[in-house]
Amino acid sequence: MKQDLPRMPPTDLSAKSLIRLAWQGRMRLGLVVILFTLLGIVVALLTTPEFVSEARIMPEMNSGDGGVFKRLASVAGFSGFDLSDAEEVDAVRPDLYPNVLQSTPFVLYLLDQAVAQTNGQMTTIAALLWPADNWSLGDWFSAEKTGDTKPVDQQIDQPLNLSRRQEKLIEDVGKRVHAKLDTRSGVITITARMPDARVAATAAQLAMNYLTQYVTSYRTEKARQDLRFYTRQLNEARKRYQLAQYGVFRYDDEHKNFVVQAATMEKQRREAELMIAQTVYTELSRQFEQAKLKVQERTPVFKVLEPAKIPRVRISPKRTLMVLVYAMVGLGVGMTYLVLRRANPIGWLRALVAE
Repeated sequence: MKQDLPRMPPTDLSAKSLIRLAWQGRMRLGLVVILFTLLGIVVALLTTPEFVSEARIMPEMNSGDGGVFKRLASVAGFSGFDLSDAEEVDAVRPDLYPNVLQSTPFVLYLLDQAVAQTNGQMTTIAALLWPADNWSLGDWFSAEKTGDTKPVDQQIDQPLNLSRRQEKLIEDVGKRVHAKLDTRSGVITITARMPDARVAATAAQLAMNYLTQYVTSYRTEKARQDLRFYTRQLNEARKRYQLAQYGVFRYDDEHKNFVVQAATMEKQRREAELMIAQTVYTELSRQFEQAKLKVQERTPVFKVLEPAKIPRVRISPKRTLMVLVYAMVGLGVGMTYLVLRRANPIGWLRALVAE
């Protein structure tokens, strides 16, 4: 008959038995718990602290009422202004504002900004997050320049060629700085998480400034282009009108005693030219004033509800909790060791091999 294999002796895992086992092996168990607790303390002290700063702004909501233009409609009608195209659809809606702070141009702009740390030393956000590297993000593409206060107007006309490390850093910053829109209240909360408290507040402020500049630049770009165009055209029309006016007056002075038909025809031609130049100048003056009103109408309003503040308390690591977790892990490891030692699995394996 085939002999039965030796069975591993059963182990009592009841609470009373475990307590008795822990008391019997308290020296070994205490040593393991102390070692894990010390390890937890070392890890907690070496873990980089993280601070969070928040800023809240309330953007202008497009109510579709025409704003300044509708309120000036009656006056504009008497003045000859055409404000019929005052209402336009705004492509950058407030619910799209958080996407601006997730864009690569914003992250590149933020990484290369000089910031002051809590200890007073100046650095860049890129150097703070990746201190081992000494490269400048301003060299990533020619349009990006260190210290530029108007990054929203830069045009990237060439594809970005980023290394893997740079992409990782951009991804990291994208998780650290973000915005969230409260659809009920319309308030946008900008959150920045950094290893330094002062840098976290500065990053939140930079993100808020970038967002307001970006939206303002976008909403007023067409109106500002129109204003620049009408400014050039108005200057040319003014010169033309002044030359035509001077030509008529000079012709009258030179031919005031002539009554021939040829002189009369030349005078009429010059007066017609003066009238055309005056009409063009008057119309461009109206368009120029209307363009200035449109720039004001398109400029959004942002109300700062809560400015970025330097946090006093870190959000991580939770050092007390971390030490407790390590101590509990040490307790579990120590108890496992005592249970296995009592069960003597090595002796059971030797008996199994001997059979």
